[in-house]
Amino acid sequence: MLQYNHNNHYADLLLSQIPAHCRNALDIGCGDGGFTRRLAERFGIDVMGIDPDRMMIEQAQMKTCNPSVHFVEADFMHYDVNNQFDFITATASLHHMPFEPALEKMISLLRPGGVLAVLGVFRESGLTDMVIALAAIPVNTFFALNYGWSYSGAPTKPAEMSLQEIRNTVSIHLPEARIQRLLLWRYLLTWQKPQA
Repeated sequence: MLQYNHNNHYADLLLSQIPAHCRNALDIGCGDGGFTRRLAERFGIDVMGIDPDRMMIEQAQMKTCNPSVHFVEADFMHYDVNNQFDFITATASLHHMPFEPALEKMISLLRPGGVLAVLGVFRESGLTDMVIALAAIPVNTFFALNYGWSYSGAPTKPAEMSLQEIRNTVSIHLPEARIQRLLLWRYLLTWQKPQA
């Protein structure tokens, strides 16, 4: 059983976004590789995890014995990814990068029919965010007490964009994308690249 944190809590939701007949995946901001390994093991596909933090990549490599999983220590924005993918995911990492250029690069690396799934972090702004955050506190406490809190050691950064700003920006680049607010201080962005 995985210990609890906000990202682990939504891992199954992310896994449920994988398209049928997926052959490979890219996990951006893979941290210690936990989700990267789950992707490879559950679907039997090749998965590349990329993260700029050396300590995280070293942990990921030490914990991984699956030859279908490959880790790269690099800044996604400056790394020449010489491949295309059927599934691209980013867990709490998009806000560490310039939002629009990172989104555009992710789109360019998707094969037609591929799916982008981002579990993102946003800046709380306004009464709705405050009310939902207050409602999340007892839920968060319940899960942390029952499953134990898991801290990966990955670098953190506060989000600069509000959820509304994210929605507005995404609507320009990916008008067909779906953004779902999640209870525990996250949102889920999903988009499938057209086949044509």
